[in-house]
Amino acid sequence: MEKISNYKRTLGIITISAGIVSAACIFLGAYAVEYNFEAFSEPTLMLQYVHNHKEAYWFLLLDMAGYYLLLLPVIFYLHQQYQYQSPWVPLFTFSGLAYVLTGAIGAAMLASTWPDLMQQYSTAPEVEQHAIVLAFNTLTHLVTKGLWNMLEVLFAGTWWIGFGIMLKRDSKTIGLLSVTAGTACLVDSVGTMAGWKIMSELGVNLYLVLGIVWPIVLGIRLIRQSAFPTAFHAPTTSSYIKNQTHAKV
Repeated sequence: MEKISNYKRTLGIITISAGIVSAACIFLGAYAVEYNFEAFSEPTLMLQYVHNHKEAYWFLLLDMAGYYLLLLPVIFYLHQQYQYQSPWVPLFTFSGLAYVLTGAIGAAMLASTWPDLMQQYSTAPEVEQHAIVLAFNTLTHLVTKGLWNMLEVLFAGTWWIGFGIMLKRDSKTIGLLSVTAGTACLVDSVGTMAGWKIMSELGVNLYLVLGIVWPIVLGIRLIRQSAFPTAFHAPTTSSYIKNQTHAKV
């Protein structure tokens, strides 16, 4: 029991850290573009802030950690807790892992290229700046619209909505936050693919907020429950089979 309690406490701390790091990512990103939020939807504007290339680099590293990699433990935790409650759980877990890996890969790609391109742009002669702008825009659109706002959010929506429905049985608040975050992701994806800018921006902005709130709320709950290791206890295999048998009958 003590090991389970320590595990939950550590998991809660890591999950809360994901939300805090995500919030720091947003603040640093805003600082990097000097609070010109249009720069996030129009890559060319980013090159007006080449003097903030270090801030842009750390913004992307925080994004990779907070919105993605620090969620890995809770993805596996949810799988362990609910693996016997639905045959769809493996799909939901795969979607969560795909969301994290797709998003983290995109952030790593930008972190490894943005600072160099921004510095090159600031020192390059005017005739070469056009080529740098073209490369910067192409790479940014590939990641932000392709990997993030089309593919990643599809996985995220499936993961959050799938587990959100099951989480509602234990906590209506966390379940509702999960379903709302997942819906926001799907709205972003559909809006991006259909070219509906207002719809996609509404979805991504809501996702960015809930991507901070959700892990903090869940993490706090896990820490509070660490004193009660049986909370959020997954049903056994036998109980799952029993429930399935009753359902067939």
